Amino acid sequence: MSDQWAAISVRLQPEAVDDVSMALERLVGPNLAVETRPRPQAGDWPVVAHAYLAPGAGQDTARHDVLRALEMLRIAGAGTVGAASEELVDTDADHTRWRSFYAPLAVGQRLVVVPAWLNQPDEHAHRIPVFLDSGMAFGTGHHPTTRLALEALEASLDPGDVVVDVGTGSGVLAIAAVKLGASRVYAFDRDSDARPAAMRNVRRNEVSDRIAMTIPSNALAVPEPATLVVANIVASVHVKLMREYASLLAPAGRLLLSGVLDARVNHVVVAARPFGLRLKATAASDGWRLLEFMEETSPTAPAETENTMRGMGP
Repeated sequence: MSDQWAAISVRLQPEAVDDVSMALERLVGPNLAVETRPRPQAGDWPVVAHAYLAPGAGQDTARHDVLRALEMLRIAGAGTVGAASEELVDTDADHTRWRSFYAPLAVGQRLVVVPAWLNQPDEHAHRIPVFLDSGMAFGTGHHPTTRLALEALEASLDPGDVVVDVGTGSGVLAIAAVKLGASRVYAFDRDSDARPAAMRNVRRNEVSDRIAMTIPSNALAVPEPATLVVANIVASVHVKLMREYASLLAPAGRLLLSGVLDARVNHVVVAARPFGLRLKATAASDGWRLLEFMEETSPTAPAETENTMRGMGP
């Protein structure tokens, strides 16, 4: 039994990210990161997934389960999943070393994500702070998919909106929604391990009175229609949840889906059509997409359009 964290990494092609992410999430919960490499050269692996296993009596079993799952995915992946690699990292020094690199991050025109152990910096005093501590280097707001979702919330949310955050994780999107003017946020995550960090962040930001968290959750249900639904999870899960997304929305409601790789955009767009959801706009960052959908308002509305959200990247 090791007193160190075990880090297992695997190189991927974009089309394998959904399957690998879902498999690893089942095994390691929130201790998962997906790294995209900007502008990869020909023959490079553009994506690397990392799973982290806590020290203790269950580490060897968890390590075996992760390696077995990755090997099965490699065999079935027809060249889209590479061989896994392993290393041990120190329980204290390496597990928290990322904090020294985690500085306040300005997002969009109005937000700044601030590490919960720091004060809001003077140079960002005019911005709305979201204090965040995920307990690990994940869910901190620095990943492109989280930044895209935060920018989309800023651009799309109207004061008084009722918001649903699916796959809340650290709670960053739910907290930001309240601070941007949402009247109520319903936050869901199926992973019980996400609850301590999410609740800690909600309390730190003093927004407990406007966020209802359901962690763990097996279904999405809210007592009032949502004017805005946001989800930062992988494309395959978006496809599976599309019916539930649509059922949550009020008439003319907006749906913001982040965590979609460029190669998977069409899968999500096609899955949305049967539920009357039209692609209104997209934003992109480092190979990832944020897709904004709206309910069809007339039978003559186009099946989809693609623009750039105001205040967001191309």
